[in-house]
Amino acid sequence: MPVEGGAVRNGWSQRLCVWSGALFALLFFIGFGVIARYIPPPDPQRSAADVAAFYRDNANSIRTGMLVSMYALVLYVPFVAAISVQLKRIEGTHTPLTYTQLGIGCTLPVAFFPPLYFFQVAAYRPERSDDSIMMLNDMGWLPFTGIIYAIFIQNLAIGFAVLADRRANPIYPRWYGYFCFWTALLYCPAGFDVFVKDGPLAWDGLFSWWLSLVSFFAWLVVTIMVTLHAIAAHVAAPDDCADTPVAVRETAGLFIT
Repeated sequence: MPVEGGAVRNGWSQRLCVWSGALFALLFFIGFGVIARYIPPPDPQRSAADVAAFYRDNANSIRTGMLVSMYALVLYVPFVAAISVQLKRIEGTHTPLTYTQLGIGCTLPVAFFPPLYFFQVAAYRPERSDDSIMMLNDMGWLPFTGIIYAIFIQNLAIGFAVLADRRANPIYPRWYGYFCFWTALLYCPAGFDVFVKDGPLAWDGLFSWWLSLVSFFAWLVVTIMVTLHAIAAHVAAPDDCADTPVAVRETAGLFIT
């Protein structure tokens, strides 16, 4: 724990890591949505000719947008690290939920690199046949919207850790733990995008795309706010930084209210 003489010495670096989450969202939106023009997503029912024409007309924009998006994705890692610092304060010496959140959170950029590179490959040789470009486009979009498994478990791990906090003044508010559970559930419909090409479960549909997108960015904004508050409270009350909670509720239990 970065404490010397009762003072938290690295509050600035923790805040920097938290704000990297906001920078990740901003850069990713610029790269993926503005430059590559992938927001809103294209219709999965487009013909192969239309899909190929999009890549031929926007090859350099797609290449540039994917580069910016991949730099943005890496910024998610320090954000995950900042959350882990606070979860470790909750769990103390033995921290399975903290390590689960950290490990799974760090896999998110790795999981999204392949879909972005499939888009890159489609734009790399736009002279390919229409069917080949369409296949690469499908290989990008299906996992891009459907890979919700890691962030689903990440949100659950955070939620369980938050609700396990036995302090009288918990590091994260208890409602945030339930909020993590709800956002995790809202990601789940996106995993069914492999079954349909239109409707709310398609990769551009209400549940698979818009619900997941809104849920993720709502979770991101809320997590930034509550983590910054937790850091500020830690800096203001450094004595509350011991591995063992200093003030414990009278009745122990995961879902204490």
